Amino acid sequence: MGSNQVCVAFITVLLINEAEAVEVGKPSKTSISSAARRALAARDYDPSVRNPDWLAEQFLGPNERKILAGDQIIKDLDRDYREAIKEQEPSTGMAHIRTRFIDERLQHAVSGGAAQVVILGAGYDSRAYRMKEFLKGVRVFEVDYGPTQEYKKRRVLEIFGCFPPNVTYVPIDFTHEKLGNVLVREGYRSDRMTLFIWEGVTQYIPEEAIRSTLRFVATESAPGSSVVLDGKRKSFIDWVRANIASPEKVPQALRPTLAFKRRVADFGEPWIFGFPDEREREFFKSLGLDIGELLPQDGREAKVRYLTRRDGSVAFPVTSPGVTIDGVSPSPIGWVAEAIVPQR
Repeated sequence: MGSNQVCVAFITVLLINEAEAVEVGKPSKTSISSAARRALAARDYDPSVRNPDWLAEQFLGPNERKILAGDQIIKDLDRDYREAIKEQEPSTGMAHIRTRFIDERLQHAVSGGAAQVVILGAGYDSRAYRMKEFLKGVRVFEVDYGPTQEYKKRRVLEIFGCFPPNVTYVPIDFTHEKLGNVLVREGYRSDRMTLFIWEGVTQYIPEEAIRSTLRFVATESAPGSSVVLDGKRKSFIDWVRANIASPEKVPQALRPTLAFKRRVADFGEPWIFGFPDEREREFFKSLGLDIGELLPQDGREAKVRYLTRRDGSVAFPVTSPGVTIDGVSPSPIGWVAEAIVPQR
């Protein structure tokens, strides 16, 4: 096969699943929104905080922009950058933190001997393409809902002309299929050290699917393997569920937060799962994984590591003024973490 990319004749096959969030033949709206936030952050004038996903904007063609037409983050891509970032929702900063954190853990894992990377709910994840030289000796599995993945494959061909030879595309419905079955079918090796990436996904799927996936990581990957992911707090998910239909009942400062969650729910992708507050380590331990690092996205360390420019200014604040001012409502900000498979 050689080290060059191999162009592949591509026949579109629509893999219809039961996910209401995805229109057949189109990507999910949240995958477009997330890519747009990365694309905006990749324009920052300070390289020390700039989002590393320099390919995100290339995935946002006319069709993607049309699918999300009217959404503010799409409008922001057509505005002056310095003006656009003055009015960003906390989700832009949170997406920026998790992308940079995950990139760092990916580089560390591969440098430490990981031979496989499994990207769960890949959406418009561009790591296999923007980091192709670094990953050329690593097998990459992109796992996603069938229609979202088929659309992405078309976009990959349109942008690059070829599929990377080390990338395997794995269609799945996380709510009805078992991860192990589909991965093994596509050549996954449980005896190789692996990094699993689960970015911006866990809040959308049921708890049992979360537990099943994490058990698979713990039992069907080599010791030293890990999963890097972000999560939301259960208290916040419960608060959204209780108030989303009646935003007028919450303090004015909290209404934009509910409006954003309503917009996501209207996409057909409501937030339904949150990890137990202050008991995340116990949750992962019960499934056979040890937390290596858990970084709150609203904490000082995340701010310093990923959001603070050389001149001391903060690129993307992750807290909204007044979000916790009532002293009752839980914080909407989650965390990013790496959970490690211990020695057996």
